[in-house]
Amino acid sequence: MQFLNFAIGSSYTDLVWPEGGYADLHNNFDFTALYFEPANATLRLSWRKSAGDWAAREPWAELHLAFEGVSYLHLQPRTPKYLLSEDACLTHLCRTPPEMRVVDPREEFENIYLNERAQPDYDLLLYFQSE
Repeated sequence: MQFLNFAIGSSYTDLVWPEGGYADLHNNFDFTALYFEPANATLRLSWRKSAGDWAAREPWAELHLAFEGVSYLHLQPRTPKYLLSEDACLTHLCRTPPEMRVVDPREEFENIYLNERAQPDYDLLLYFQSE
């Protein structure tokens, strides 16, 4: 998956884009939706600016990431011991090589790869507080 107009930031919970664009998805935004259209192989991930005072300076009310040509999507069930509100909080954002996909799906999300030299065919992994 190649990113065309953004990159994963150095804290691996943020996004950066040209001309100084920046969004802290862990602290300043709450994850709201995942839309996947298999027939079109498209995926849209959406966040809304947090209502907390700490996010008041964020210039964007919402943030959306759109992906085309999605050939692999794997969702892990949430951990029931966490509050539902934890589903909205991104913990890590990283890229992993496709060979790291494992036979046992429960193990696929066991490792976080902070890979600054990710190749276009690497998978995008998002981890949330509730996992």
